[in-house]
Amino acid sequence: MSLHPIDSAIIIFYFIFVWVIGFWKKSDSRIGDYLLMGRRLSLPAFVMTLVSTWYGGILGVSEFSFSYGISNWIVFGVPYYVFGLIFAFFIARRARESKAETIPGLLRHVYGESSGKIGALWVFLLASPAPYLLTIGFLIQFFFGVSLIPAMLIGLAFSTLYILRGGLASVVRTDILQFVLMYLGFIVMAIIGLQTVGSIAHLKELLPESHTTLTGGHTVGYIIVWFFIALWTLVDPGFHQRVYATKNPETARTGIIIAVCCWFVFDLLTTWTGLLARALLPSTTIPGQAFLDLSAKILPVGIQGLFLLGIFATVMSTLDSTTLVTAQTMGFDLMARMRRFSLIDPVKLTKVGMGFSLLLAFILAIYFPSVVNLWYTLGTIILPGLLIPVISSLYLKTSINRDLIKLSMIAGPAVASLWFLGGKVDEWNYYFGVEPFYPGMLMSLMLWGIGMLRKKHHQLSNQISNAR
Repeated sequence: MSLHPIDSAIIIFYFIFVWVIGFWKKSDSRIGDYLLMGRRLSLPAFVMTLVSTWYGGILGVSEFSFSYGISNWIVFGVPYYVFGLIFAFFIARRARESKAETIPGLLRHVYGESSGKIGALWVFLLASPAPYLLTIGFLIQFFFGVSLIPAMLIGLAFSTLYILRGGLASVVRTDILQFVLMYLGFIVMAIIGLQTVGSIAHLKELLPESHTTLTGGHTVGYIIVWFFIALWTLVDPGFHQRVYATKNPETARTGIIIAVCCWFVFDLLTTWTGLLARALLPSTTIPGQAFLDLSAKILPVGIQGLFLLGIFATVMSTLDSTTLVTAQTMGFDLMARMRRFSLIDPVKLTKVGMGFSLLLAFILAIYFPSVVNLWYTLGTIILPGLLIPVISSLYLKTSINRDLIKLSMIAGPAVASLWFLGGKVDEWNYYFGVEPFYPGMLMSLMLWGIGMLRKKHHQLSNQISNAR
């Protein structure tokens, strides 16, 4: 796409401004300040950083809303409101009061060193910046004509290097700007889009019938699996990191409730934009580029640049956040626990971990060149290994059998992976038509259940013995 020089200048100025904000102040050298801002994150900053980091795969939203209409809101909206509120009311206080620094640290404290390392591996994969690296690469390639790999490198330079200097504080400072820009950009698009189509009734006439149904033509089973993938919220490393960084549990709970309201508004804006794109653009439009093509079609010079800032802000706010989370997982939760690295400053190890994180992100982005497929694959395979252990670690006062917990953390993803690979060999025809998430989760739950039964049996035996 050829941008007007004014729009190009707006985007370039934005990149430079983000860099200045990110590098503005160096973080304290202590690990608690670098990763958690010394647990001083205020309510407004918490809300803005949480909301802005939740939408990095904006081209995936473009792809889905253009192709399937309002079911985008059902798949990528409603499930996350539900589990976000569950987190707010049932998990936020316990997570904040746990004094944990990371999810692997929480698992290590409750279930031992081995479980912490297995959890770190899953967190490292689950929080991969790959979907957002791919998205920022597509955007730069699309607008500036740079090939994909150099485009991804340029995106990384402007959206992650300041983390080396400021840690979470740099991420939060830039997220506040990104929050404002993402809403401003999509509000402008919503207003001009409505003026273009004339009315909602006319828009409906221009859309395929399936685009105004809740399922968008998908099976109920397909929709339900995305609800289960939304369980991601409960073990999302970035989500946990910000909760651990808040001033107190009340800030975490209140902030999440406000964030859910903000997500609702933004989902309406993005779904509306997808419907506009489907109505006003040719059906042959590449779905992942629909938002971008729509901006070129209906937005005037300068306003298009503002909307594109909203797109870039949405992606970059998530790219820097996931990069920091995976860097801390590799450096702080894995390398720092090894004897050979035990005397090295954890902050330095976290910065080294960033290199491993970005290398994996490049590999995944090249192998899975679809944001939606990346979300689906990572969520389907890894969630069964984290969900039950993380939730139980916050609620159980005494630990169940550690060997069974480790086994459940390995067996769940292993079963899901085999099921997934079997479907891929057979052209995505999964065994018995069952999505891989379900057998993986069932295996993890069964092993955890056996551990609970053994724990109950042991407690009962001790009570009988003491009574004698």
